[in-house]
Amino acid sequence: MRFFFYGTLMDRDVLIRVLGRPVQAAALKPAVLHGWRRTAIKGASYPIVLRDRSAFVEGITLDGVSRPESERLAAYEGDRYRLVQAFAEFPERGPRAVFLFLPRPGAFQSFDEEWSLTAWQATHKERFLARLAAAVRDAANAADQP
Repeated sequence: MRFFFYGTLMDRDVLIRVLGRPVQAAALKPAVLHGWRRTAIKGASYPIVLRDRSAFVEGITLDGVSRPESERLAAYEGDRYRLVQAFAEFPERGPRAVFLFLPRPGAFQSFDEEWSLTAWQATHKERFLARLAAAVRDAANAADQP
């Protein structure tokens, strides 16, 4: 499966922890999702994408995501998102089908301001990774309980 990431999963450290395996930088390909815009949301440091026919979202893609890995991604995203298929534009290959997580209607309140990966990395990444590590440990401990 080919996934398109537009938020915190564009950060390779986050992606590696969520997938539970190494991801080489060369495996991540830039792509553009036309007809959508990325926006910050109230009460969180991560973004969502909303339909906007005049906009576009730059992100990255990863090919070869296995079913167990897609289940890990779904657990990371939570029940306020749904997995959908769309088409993203690749710089030298044209449009290709991708999977991405879209917010369920009414699940979030947006700020209508742009979200930046660079700003997120400078401001929120360290705390986010610590919380993510704790969540992964808790999930592993729960799975080990009879």
